[in-house]
Amino acid sequence: MMNDFYNALADFDDPLRQLYMLAVEPDLSVEDKIAKLLQLGTEALGLELGIVSRVDHPVYECVYVHGPDWAPAPGSTFDINGTYCLHTLANADVTSFHHAGQQEISTHPCYENFGLESYIGAPLKTGDTLFGTLNFSSTAPRSAPFSKAQIQFVQFLARWLSSELSRQSERRALREQRGLLKAMVDAVPEAIIMADPNRRVALVNPAVETLFGYVPDALLGRQTAVLYETLGSYERMGEELSNASTASSQGAFSVACRRADGSTFEGQVATAKVETDRGEHLGYLGVVRDVSEQREFERAKDQLIATVSHEMKTPLTALTGALRLLEVSPGDLPPQKRKLLELALRNARAIDQMVGDILDVETLRRPDQSGFSERPLAPLLAQASETLVAYAKERGVGLEMTPSEAPAPLLRLHEGRLMRLLSNLLSNAIKASDEGGTVQLGLSEDGTGFWVKDHGSGLPLELQPVLFDRFSRGSSYRVEEGHGLGMSIVKAIVDQHLGEIRFETAEGEGTTFFVDFPTLKGRPDAVAAS
Repeated sequence: MMNDFYNALADFDDPLRQLYMLAVEPDLSVEDKIAKLLQLGTEALGLELGIVSRVDHPVYECVYVHGPDWAPAPGSTFDINGTYCLHTLANADVTSFHHAGQQEISTHPCYENFGLESYIGAPLKTGDTLFGTLNFSSTAPRSAPFSKAQIQFVQFLARWLSSELSRQSERRALREQRGLLKAMVDAVPEAIIMADPNRRVALVNPAVETLFGYVPDALLGRQTAVLYETLGSYERMGEELSNASTASSQGAFSVACRRADGSTFEGQVATAKVETDRGEHLGYLGVVRDVSEQREFERAKDQLIATVSHEMKTPLTALTGALRLLEVSPGDLPPQKRKLLELALRNARAIDQMVGDILDVETLRRPDQSGFSERPLAPLLAQASETLVAYAKERGVGLEMTPSEAPAPLLRLHEGRLMRLLSNLLSNAIKASDEGGTVQLGLSEDGTGFWVKDHGSGLPLELQPVLFDRFSRGSSYRVEEGHGLGMSIVKAIVDQHLGEIRFETAEGEGTTFFVDFPTLKGRPDAVAAS
């Protein structure tokens, strides 16, 4: 069949040669190529008019036109029902009329309005989408129907033009995406740097000059090492990127950065591996922001909180002691004043607890490894459960320790802090439970962690991202007691144990916390020696 196709086109050797030269001409625009194609087609077919139309039913638009003075101007529109191309689109193939006045098409509006006697056209597509038609016509009739060679020639022109239009559409879409990407990159206030696989700078945004002091063009092609405070930092980041490329496509790191003038700052770098849709590695994209002021503010804030808490501890202790002395002999006070005393004492104890928690948070954030010893986890879970049974009973909640046949590996644990961790998680679970509900505590399958499950209302959505931040409390959470420090203490204790904590929660179904600790073999030597 292909041989018949090529044999038929043999009669058009010269037009096809011209079409080939047209296709490979690098200096011609798409518009010029289409104009020459229409001229080539009209000459090869012996017809007057050549049109490339765009069809958006029912609108037929003349996009490119080659023909005599009476030809419609580019941009002219018609109702598709008034054109011969309606039949071409219906047939989805080359359609032709050699003498319309003597054929069934003689009553067609196109013949009545324009007097076009001869016509041949083919549908055009961009990908799988209809674009319009390529058609040639003339006011003069032909003596015979279009030959097989002429039909296949028009079919070939339509295929070539469809391919060219598809490429034009793709290039336009690519230009639009590039324009959008550039606008997005330029609008980001943080410095954006893309490096190739060899870590040479390939793309930067204007914010790079503000942050690093380099004119953007001055960085292109240079190794990203110039942006690091030390060569060691550069090499460590390379290792992080290497790990991220195998384990994860993105990550965030804190890096000491260097400006063009030699000054340094602490930068927070979010990175992502850049790949094509086929998985081809193009390099890495980094978004850098200066967090020096933020870190300094956080340190100052922490210092202020710690200082105020320390300063409050002494007068608060004196105040609580005085109130307790008054409580010892309540008979000397009238009932109304006794109620005020009870309220004052309750509030003083709450403030004392809050101050103690704040000081605990500050202590736990220090890298202190004293007091740790090797022990199994299960006995500590049982001890914590026994301690809180009475508290759970007061609130009408059951507390169960789930039996387990898990192994009992030795873990490096701090008994006092772990009991605080368990107490916080279990008491929160009890508070979150409905009366008559049950809180469950269990050992993980490998014995290196535990879980705490309640059947309460679940964690509010707005609380979940900041659950472990200090002073975080959900507006609709049932656990309303406290001051939002309990979970930050939990996280600090888990971090000191180099462990991990996560949770699963669902509205109306409760929450489960999972805590895992590293085995002795899995802990870095540096930690054991600290």
